[in-house]
Amino acid sequence: MSEGSHLPTVLIADDDPNVRFLLSDTLTRAGFAVLTADNGHSLIQIAQDQLPDIILVDLMLPGIDGYEAIRQLRNDTRTAHLPIMIVTARTNPADVVIGFDTGADDYVTKPYNDAELIARIRSLLRRTTKRSVRNPLTGLPGNVLIAEEIRYRLQKGDAFTLLYLDVNEFKAFNDAYGFARGDQVIRLIAQLCERAQQLFAPQSIFVGHVGGDDFVILCPTALAANLSLWLVTQYEQEVLPLYDEADRQRGYLIGYDRAGNLHQIPIGAMAIGGVSSRPDVTVDELSREAAAMKHEAKAFATSAVIIDHVRLR
Repeated sequence: MSEGSHLPTVLIADDDPNVRFLLSDTLTRAGFAVLTADNGHSLIQIAQDQLPDIILVDLMLPGIDGYEAIRQLRNDTRTAHLPIMIVTARTNPADVVIGFDTGADDYVTKPYNDAELIARIRSLLRRTTKRSVRNPLTGLPGNVLIAEEIRYRLQKGDAFTLLYLDVNEFKAFNDAYGFARGDQVIRLIAQLCERAQQLFAPQSIFVGHVGGDDFVILCPTALAANLSLWLVTQYEQEVLPLYDEADRQRGYLIGYDRAGNLHQIPIGAMAIGGVSSRPDVTVDELSREAAAMKHEAKAFATSAVIIDHVRLR
C-alpha cells in the first residue's frame, strides 16, 4: 500500500502480455507504480501480498476468471477494501452488471482511451480515499475524522466531553455466536449512538467508530452524564437480547482463556469512559485520558459509566 510520497500502486490482471506491457507503460508515465498478473490465481496472491492501491481486472482470465477473482478478493478481509476496476473487451451490459454485483467499483471497455482510463483510476482512488476515513461496517467517521473533530473543538474552545465506549468480553461473544452476530451488535451500537445524537443535540454531538466495538462520542459537557446513562440503558434493553436466552439466564458464556482452559465469561457489559476538555490539552492527551477512564469502567462486572474519575453508574 502506498504511503506518504510513494507512488500509488496499480495491479493489472490480464492474460494478454501486449495489454499488460502497453497498460504498464501508460500508467508508469502517468505517475503510477505497476504490478502485473497474468491469471486469476496470481491476481489474488499478489493482491494479498502487496495490497495495491487499485486493481484493474480483465474478466477473461485463465484459471480463476475475473468474476471469481473479484468475489474472492471481496470475501478476504485483507483485500475487501481495495478498489477494483473491470477493464474488458466484453460489451454485453449483463457482463458488466455481473461484475458490479460481484464487487467491482467501476469498469472501462477495450479499446479504451488512455486519458479517460487514467482519469477514471484517479477518480476511483479519490472516492476510495474519502470512503476509507469512514468505518466500512457502520459508515461512521473513523480515526482520521475523529482526531480532526477533537482538534477542531479544542481550537474553538467549547466545553465538551470525549466519551469512549466499548463492550466487555466482546471477543467471547464473537467466539460463541460468530462474526455475523458480532457485526449485528456493532451495527446496533452504532445506531444507538446515532439515536442519542438525534435525541440530545443533533447539531453539537459527533459520533465516531474507532473500530471493532470501540466508539467515540463528542458532546457538550452538560449532556455527557445523561447521554451516557441513556446509552447504557438502551444497550441493556436492545443489545443484550442478542445473547442466547440460556446464556442470559445463566449470566455467563462458556469459553476458553488464552491457555486453552474452559472458564466462565460474564455477559458483556457496556463500559463508558469520559474526559472533559480543558485549555492547552492535546488530542493525544485527551484520547489517552478517555481510554484510561474506559479502562476504569471495564473493571466492573456490570455496565459502568466513569467521567472524570467519577462513577455515575
